[in-house]
Amino acid sequence: MVTRVKICGLTREDDARWAIECGADALGFIHEPASPRFIGEETPEWLAKLPVFPMKVAVFGRVNRTVPKTVFDAIQGVEWDEFPEPAPKRIHVIRLRNGQSARDLLSLTVNAGAIMLDAFHGGAYGGTGVRVDWEIAAEIVMMSAIPVILAGGLSPQNVHDAVRLVRPFAVDVSSGVEARPGVKDRHKVLDFICAAKGV
Repeated sequence: MVTRVKICGLTREDDARWAIECGADALGFIHEPASPRFIGEETPEWLAKLPVFPMKVAVFGRVNRTVPKTVFDAIQGVEWDEFPEPAPKRIHVIRLRNGQSARDLLSLTVNAGAIMLDAFHGGAYGGTGVRVDWEIAAEIVMMSAIPVILAGGLSPQNVHDAVRLVRPFAVDVSSGVEARPGVKDRHKVLDFICAAKGV
């Protein structure tokens, strides 16, 4: 099975269209104001004009408001103010800390359609470039009843090994393909997608 790829932290139309051209399966747009990759309070006009494929994901640290459903296909978050019922388009981010077991982490899932594994960092919800423990991630993939997305410290140099070991449904990258926060490096985006899908 070919691994899906989500390019996250997009802030510019050119970068989004390049990710699409390179074969990205999903695009992530940050709605957390504290992030250097914050897309802004209002949805940019260019975002609404992107092709219907790939999937567009609204990314939050704490999910406490709605997003335009005509633009975004899924919502991703670490903390949820409410989660009354299962939602197939909800991606629940679980941030791994040292010493946690796969079973403990799976018990934290909030009625989601997919789990994203990222590294815990006290100063940010994500996009820190800190790598998760791939062995624990692999255990979670084996035990999970829903798709698992691997994030955290991935780059064009290590994503091939990550996919080979963890076997996630998809991989997610932000800082690992950037020239600077919010600005993607075209060569890195292409190399990352090729490496992830070539396993």
